[in-house]
Amino acid sequence: MGTGYTRADTSDNIANGNVIDADDLDLEFNAVESAFSSSSGHTHDGTSAEGAPITVLGPAQDVVATTSVLRPKTTNTVDLGTSSLKYKDAYLAGNLNIGGAVTSSGAVNLGSTSITGTLAVSTNTTLTGTLAVNGNTTLGDAASDTVTVNADIASNLIPSADNTYDLGASGSEWKDLYIDGTANIDTGSIDTANVGTLAVSGDATVSGTITGDLTGAVTGNADTATTLATPRTIAISGITSASANFDGSGNIDLATTTLTLGGTAVTSTGAELNILDGVTATTAELNLLDGVTATTAELNLLDGVTASTAEINFIDGVTSNIQTQLDTKLDSLSTYTGDIDINGELVVQSYNETYQSVSSSSGTTTINCETGNVFASILSENTTFTFTNPPANNIAYGFSLKIIQDASASGYTVTWPTAVDWPFGRTPNLSNGVSIVDQFVFYTHDGGTTWYGFSAGKRLG
Repeated sequence: MGTGYTRADTSDNIANGNVIDADDLDLEFNAVESAFSSSSGHTHDGTSAEGAPITVLGPAQDVVATTSVLRPKTTNTVDLGTSSLKYKDAYLAGNLNIGGAVTSSGAVNLGSTSITGTLAVSTNTTLTGTLAVNGNTTLGDAASDTVTVNADIASNLIPSADNTYDLGASGSEWKDLYIDGTANIDTGSIDTANVGTLAVSGDATVSGTITGDLTGAVTGNADTATTLATPRTIAISGITSASANFDGSGNIDLATTTLTLGGTAVTSTGAELNILDGVTATTAELNLLDGVTATTAELNLLDGVTASTAEINFIDGVTSNIQTQLDTKLDSLSTYTGDIDINGELVVQSYNETYQSVSSSSGTTTINCETGNVFASILSENTTFTFTNPPANNIAYGFSLKIIQDASASGYTVTWPTAVDWPFGRTPNLSNGVSIVDQFVFYTHDGGTTWYGFSAGKRLG
């Protein structure tokens, strides 16, 4: 509390008709000066000798102070600071309601803020936390403005009106489109499309040319069909002949009356041809009878014979003991191509197996079981082995495989077919070293459904 103003002339010497001494006036003026001292004068707090509270400020009392409000006398007439004389920090525990524009050259940190007017920001702005925008939102005022979205979108993107707004434009196209669901498109104009399953429930119009192969099945029925621009002729030739034009407008009926064999018309009746009913011989086989003069009784001697023409031809030219001739034939055979089935035991003095060298191409090495039983592969890259053409089920087949690391000891690896079953279910690791050798053995008896694999030797020279 400051020094209030108290009368120094307590004896009332300064009064009409009295002699007023200089001391009386001097003491009174000193009391007045003390009351208005800048450091110890009266405070106008409403207490005794301190003066009444000051509730209005300014030359026209434009600022009004009450017990709860510091306000202007008239709205929108008094500024708080100037463009050159500014307050430092403002601390508000309540709400800040601004009817005009907010201009800030520094940082503005806002907690929960409600703006009912226009928020104009002329510099970079960073919002931390959740931004909720109610009402219409416009981003940018020119095509040169850009919007960068670093976050994932966690909602649907739905236009405000159907069939009104575009996604991209001619010359400003999006790059790739990734859709994991269904794309519902009324009309599509696509330069190039790779489609897995295409289901079209409406009409499909192709104005260009469809080129390339159609793989898979094309099923369904058309209500109507356009005829071929150029009708085609369907003709049958050979054992019979007939032809008709087909343009797609209806069915065609090919009527034939003549049976032709080798350019000669057949004049036999149906009854005569039925004599051959059940005969499975080919034309070439029947031609063997050409020129035969045997009687029916002589031909009946063949009744019940199941030998094929090739088998009967083995008799052709036989002039001595068949075993002797067979021995001569076998001695002359140095090479035979094809499979040999033997019912019984095969005992040989010695036999050889074919050795095949295989190599990797594009990361794949193929073991063709038809080409040998002993294989070797010098690794030139990491490779996956494939076993092809094993014998049929219930026929055993085995082969050995020598794996050789390269001269640089690159440590290449191999991946075995999933059908290989290793002892204890453990796939052996390859040895690594300069031209180091690992030896493996495989066999199957169920057509390659399961291959049993064994490591026969490791780190061989």
